[in-house]
Amino acid sequence: MRLGIQSRAGNVVLLVLGAIYFVAACATLAYYIISNWGANSLTDFVLQAALLAAAVGGAFFIAVAAVNLKLWPRGAAATSRSSRDHRTTAAAGS
Repeated sequence: MRLGIQSRAGNVVLLVLGAIYFVAACATLAYYIISNWGANSLTDFVLQAALLAAAVGGAFFIAVAAVNLKLWPRGAAATSRSSRDHRTTAAAGS
């Protein structure tokens, strides 16, 4: 998914905030699970699910920013080549 964030600085901010969300949520979730081991109530499970959702949201922010910054290619467009590339490759092979 590509969100229309045009500025490079905005995408870097999104990447940093995503990393902070992800790391903080994972660390808090790990602490929560370890400190409540064996004594979880329904409320604890709901709070753990919320922390897990925050971690997934942070990972989503990271993925969106990485695609917008072209840190890694996205989807089928990354693997497909244009017809010009096919012609150039074919001409070089001949």
